[in-house]
Amino acid sequence: MKTASQNNVSPRHFLILFALTIALLIVMSHSPQRHFNIINVNVNEAKALIDSGALVIDVREKKQFDYRHIPGAILIPVAVLRSGIPASIAYAKDKPIVVYCGDGVTHGPEGTELLNKAGFNKAVNIQPGIEGWAGAGLPVKK
Repeated sequence: MKTASQNNVSPRHFLILFALTIALLIVMSHSPQRHFNIINVNVNEAKALIDSGALVIDVREKKQFDYRHIPGAILIPVAVLRSGIPASIAYAKDKPIVVYCGDGVTHGPEGTELLNKAGFNKAVNIQPGIEGWAGAGLPVKK
């Protein structure tokens, strides 16, 4: 029977392997980004929808909305949508809806999917969010 020293496993090697294992577990513990079954649009497509009368919903928090938002957008944080669709937007069930968050991947996709599942089948997500919108030089309101 071989001992640990005969297998060339020093305490230093053990500590390195242990540290790598812990690092791998930490990386793996962060769940991969959830895939949402939605339609994403770029800023030009979103602008065209908005210009043609789409409802615009910001799913971020009030502080972020107050800092800047797309003109005409209404604030409905994703946490509110998780609890149920507000009656105030029931009229828009058959209307195009443009949803956005900060970067287009944090809360926008979830908000869009929640709306789609509630029968708002024309809801789409702006993929680069307000960051991409503002970065394209499109108007924002503060």
